[in-house]
Amino acid sequence: MGNKYDRKVWDKYEDRHCVVDVYRVLDAFDVTCPATAHAIKKLLCAGIRGHKDMEQDLSEAAQSIEEARAIARQKRRSTEGGAANG
Repeated sequence: MGNKYDRKVWDKYEDRHCVVDVYRVLDAFDVTCPATAHAIKKLLCAGIRGHKDMEQDLSEAAQSIEEARAIARQKRRSTEGGAANG
């Protein structure tokens, strides 16, 4: 497997192995927030990509989760404010 994000997994429906990558997983679970996607990628690949250790990846994932929470709060306020004003 040439891509650092490729992983061989068992396809339970086809009874064979297949290769997936983190981006297909994010798409399959309809992850649309970029900060959430970044956190998930960091968690799935924590410490295994070679240039950062697990602690650094976990720290960056936590930062991305906080950013995702901030984005969600902003969207919620925007929706609530728009409904109240419009």
